Amino acid sequence: MMFSEAQYLCACFNVISISWEMCDRAQFTEYIQKNVALYQFRNGIPLTTAAAANFTRGELATALRKNPYMVNIILAGYDKETGPSLYFIDYIASLHKLDKAAFGYGSYFALSMMDRHYQRDMTVEEAVNLVDKVIMEIRSRLVVAPPNFVIKIVDKDGAREYAWRESIKDAPVIAS
Repeated sequence: MMFSEAQYLCACFNVISISWEMCDRAQFTEYIQKNVALYQFRNGIPLTTAAAANFTRGELATALRKNPYMVNIILAGYDKETGPSLYFIDYIASLHKLDKAAFGYGSYFALSMMDRHYQRDMTVEEAVNLVDKVIMEIRSRLVVAPPNFVIKIVDKDGAREYAWRESIKDAPVIAS
């Protein structure tokens, strides 16, 4: 899964990635992050990933009728009772629970690669290899490919940065 601007939500077990307009992205991410933390502070328990996704969808739907945020969201999390989960919320507030997700122009290439190579019981190494394949596909096919990629992992040990992929350092050297 690729993240354009990822932020950690409650208790290090959820990661949210948001794309589209910079101002909407920053404002909505901060609003959701602070309200999820407020819920945990008031009630003494963190929201589950499903609850955080539904709260986010509800806030986006409410804003859609007044002052819409132009954002697409991928929310990944790990709950001790239910395990890992991944949600996609688009700018018109439709919520979908998925096994794999991507957004933006690169998503056409990323999703086709994931459709072909994704397996439900992949190890971390296999998943990172798949992400590397996706990154190489995006770099080779997308005219304006992002220069850097961050790989983040969300599992029973929490949410963490796993690796960086930088275009200059990771690009294959062409012999002349």
